[in-house]
Amino acid sequence: MSTRLLPHEPGDRKCLKCNETFRSKSAANRICKKCSQINASLKLSEAQIARERGAKRLNGNLIEEQDTYEMNFL
Repeated sequence: MSTRLLPHEPGDRKCLKCNETFRSKSAANRICKKCSQINASLKLSEAQIARERGAKRLNGNLIEEQDTYEMNFL
């Protein structure tokens, strides 16, 4: 039986890039060391990075302007 890790807990997580399991320091650390080194070696502009990431969303809702969003609580 697997228990869910709390966001601040270290543990084994899957890399969001290569899908391999690695030892993570916290939920904020979701890219393995190997993939992080690959990412750091890429020479991309901010515009290229934004295109790769795609549209920004919050809870499934498209965020159209930077740093602005609307929360809908039903």
